[in-house]
Amino acid sequence: MEVRKLQTTAAGTFLVTIPKEWVSLMGLTKGGLVSMELEDSDLVISPVNRKPATQSRPLDIDKVKDRKMLELSISASYIQGHDITEVVSKNKVLPLQKRWIREAVDNLVGVEISEEYSDRVVLQNLVDPRAFELDRIMTRFSQSSIAVLRDAVTGLANGDKVLAQDAFERGVQSTKLYRLQMRLALQFLRNRKLRDEMKARDITEIVLRIMAIKDLGRSAYYSYRVAQHAAEMDERLETGVLRNLKKMSGVTIRMQEEALESFMKRDLGIASLVIDQMEEVRELFRNLHGEVRGERGTSSLPFSLVVRDIRGVAGYAVALADDAVLATFG
Repeated sequence: MEVRKLQTTAAGTFLVTIPKEWVSLMGLTKGGLVSMELEDSDLVISPVNRKPATQSRPLDIDKVKDRKMLELSISASYIQGHDITEVVSKNKVLPLQKRWIREAVDNLVGVEISEEYSDRVVLQNLVDPRAFELDRIMTRFSQSSIAVLRDAVTGLANGDKVLAQDAFERGVQSTKLYRLQMRLALQFLRNRKLRDEMKARDITEIVLRIMAIKDLGRSAYYSYRVAQHAAEMDERLETGVLRNLKKMSGVTIRMQEEALESFMKRDLGIASLVIDQMEEVRELFRNLHGEVRGERGTSSLPFSLVVRDIRGVAGYAVALADDAVLATFG
């Protein structure tokens, strides 16, 4: 932080000087243009028509213990908004590690390997955040996780393991959208000009979207876990059990649809309805929990996990409705 004294000219215009180091850092020279805006109670001075600097990050693969840690590190660099991630080694990147890198890249939207050498692999992100509408992607992401849950339960009800497995694989693939949303939201949070271009100038708006995206991500996780466990089940469910399971999933799907609607529309009434429906889910869960304990012959672990994970989706629908309440009063 720099504190400078406000000065005036003979004509009454106010002047303030800018530190030389800041001018150099922003790539400005004498005669360069800057814009001035009032943002709440702050005066914001920005360079005009300056291209944002490329964000890059080195990743030392020698410090990465296994494939999972490497994948998480590459994903974290992507989500944090880095345009270039350079995976380096003091010695050499092993062929097995390069295969891990390629597989990690496959799970990220817009990333490709731009350079590859014996001791480093350079990953470049080609995603232009201005090409995406965050709310539209959030809606698509929610719809895809709902479709996964619906097909998982349908597959379980019909004894269709192929449909359940397909739902699971689609759910895993949808994590690409989750990472893309988080990347975009964090870029908007850090870059005021991007916020202006995307008509989301209020930082609070972006923070609330990050909260909503995280809750949608948890719902999507539980949805594809339902599909995974449905694909593992061999037993057929009794009619009463199946009826309660379908009802529980139906209420849960409705909750998620309405929770997202309440968030997008800032509708407190819809959010309240979502929260109220959780009691019905809890009651259905208690009924089905008796089936899990084997009171009527349904005692498999996969069935227990299916019931638990559907409740998890409902729980995060309530969390999304809570986000809508915050947004409404924001």
